[in-house]
Amino acid sequence: MKFEDLTPDRFNGPWQVLGSAEMYRDPWVVLRKDDVIRPDGRPGTHTVTRFKDGVSVLPLDDCGHVFLTEEFHYAQGRRGIEVISGGVESGEDLLAAAARELREEVGIVASRWTPLGVVDPLTSQAIAPISLFLVEGLSFVEASPDGTETIRRLRVPFAEAVEMVMRSEITHSGSCVLILKAARILAERAIV
Repeated sequence: MKFEDLTPDRFNGPWQVLGSAEMYRDPWVVLRKDDVIRPDGRPGTHTVTRFKDGVSVLPLDDCGHVFLTEEFHYAQGRRGIEVISGGVESGEDLLAAAARELREEVGIVASRWTPLGVVDPLTSQAIAPISLFLVEGLSFVEASPDGTETIRRLRVPFAEAVEMVMRSEITHSGSCVLILKAARILAERAIV
């Protein structure tokens, strides 16, 4: 059942939905409160947040280095290191969104794209899918981040990026999953 399709007197798995009300909406997020009958038969509420779909991209150069971003994130209140990540615009194809983010944030264009699936970072009360891509065949252009982004591009050996995940220096869930999935794919290719 899709987020937008939830109507009263429907079931969402073992939860009966009695009614729904949109509590908040902006270009990035929609917050909905559902009145429900819980799986144990008791009445209750369940709040669900629907985030804009996301993409995360890991660029790998011919020398075995990857490009990451270091950026201040408002919600965290600190700078963080992650792969290139951003939101998918309404009606935008996932690959087009990933290519746009890659070019805007770090000024990279890639000729080879390997989709590595989707990660759902928040499954209990949020819908926030992130599609993952490993990219190669890199060329460089001028970056053009939007006005909310102060991004520093980092180039690190791929093995170091894996260690940064393991040391919790990279904590963004899409980045962690993408780097570890890429490690598996590259090991299978015997590249890294």
